[in-house]
Amino acid sequence: MVDSARVDIVIVHYKTYDDTMKCVTRLLEQGQVRPQNIHVVDNLSPDGSGQRLKDSLPPDVDLILSPTNGGFGSGVNIGARAGTAPYILVLNPDCVPETANLHIALTYLDAHPDVGLVGAELINPDGSLQYSARTFYSALDVAVRRSPLKRLFPFNRLNRSHLLMDHPRTAPFDVDWVMGTGLIVRRDVFEQAGAMDESYFLYMDDVDLCARIHRHGYRVQLLPAVRFIHDHRRQSGGSLRWTRAHSMHLKSLKLFAKRYGLPLFQRPGIRKVR
Repeated sequence: MVDSARVDIVIVHYKTYDDTMKCVTRLLEQGQVRPQNIHVVDNLSPDGSGQRLKDSLPPDVDLILSPTNGGFGSGVNIGARAGTAPYILVLNPDCVPETANLHIALTYLDAHPDVGLVGAELINPDGSLQYSARTFYSALDVAVRRSPLKRLFPFNRLNRSHLLMDHPRTAPFDVDWVMGTGLIVRRDVFEQAGAMDESYFLYMDDVDLCARIHRHGYRVQLLPAVRFIHDHRRQSGGSLRWTRAHSMHLKSLKLFAKRYGLPLFQRPGIRKVR
């Protein structure tokens, strides 16, 4: 089993009382972490659920009531600063380990010092894959992902390539980036890279973090042996109707593209960001 003092778990809460309670309860039931190593950051939830968590969570769980809502990355940084463990696991409230095998990730990172961050394999409640490890975006990726083209040949092949859908899940493998839940990062690498960039209020902060970790000479990998159940209710990807979430994602994508570029097409292999 995992040495429960070696990992801090950061959960950013915003109006997700039921999910947050379920996530914390599951972690404690699995015995993978000490209560005091669970840092729940309430991002100034307007529904009063932060105070409800204060009344409901086990007293040893570290609940932090942020006086502001600076976005997801800000919440992660607040939670990370609250701990000192050598590894940080970032979890959305709707994401829990499938089984008590977090020790596999820590053992792997111990044995591979050149790997700065790993992502767990995210699965839907029905067991299907979410394909949470991806290539850096190209302009064509964005256009295809936001349109019915992703269902049509040859664009469906491009979409599969972006999502690494055809990559074998038999061993850890290098990726450009992983989604910002179920990721485990070395604390020293997280601090070297500058933590989460709070310029992104929502979306793309995980992509930016992985890009900076690459820049610092570390590898980013997906670890298929560690699986997290992610009850994903996407706001920005599933609907073709333009929403506020789409606007926020586009704003974050523009910021990322300004910093790292946005090529027209995918390039094979891990793209070296500038």
